[in-house]
Amino acid sequence: MSIIKFRYCDAKGVVTERELVQWSENSSYIQGRSSGDTFPKTFRKDRIEEFLLGEDLLLKDAAPPAPKPKPSDIAAAAAMSNKAPKKASTGPNVILFTGFPTSYRSELEVLAEEYGMKVVKTPSKTLTFLCYGDNAGPSKVAKAQEAGAFIVSAEDFLNLIQTGELP
Repeated sequence: MSIIKFRYCDAKGVVTERELVQWSENSSYIQGRSSGDTFPKTFRKDRIEEFLLGEDLLLKDAAPPAPKPKPSDIAAAAAMSNKAPKKASTGPNVILFTGFPTSYRSELEVLAEEYGMKVVKTPSKTLTFLCYGDNAGPSKVAKAQEAGAFIVSAEDFLNLIQTGELP
């Protein structure tokens, strides 16, 4: 496979030049490694600002679709986790929303704050709930499980704030 080179803007807004010597792509991501990397890295296509070399090698619309975890798979993995969810804390419940379109996630975050929850962007030891959507990343879910958080769907979350109970 040939080399591709591009300018990439990460989640923090830092722009760097990347050169991949081994790579593959799907509809949303390019995954590969540079000559100095031991493990491949994944780059979102929508964060690539400019191709410097090899753009003509991309499949573009012909690329296979990006794999998406099904909500049922995430729920099953959470149910099979051997780590029990943590006991209720004395402070506000901490919740993380992941895998949702931006506008819907914002609505859910506002709703959670209205009900006295603290909304966070990354999993931590204080996390009480992780609410997942169709595009939830498996690493965030795994970190939330390690933290002992309850893994809930959007429907479970809405039921929780309406009734105070998880189904």
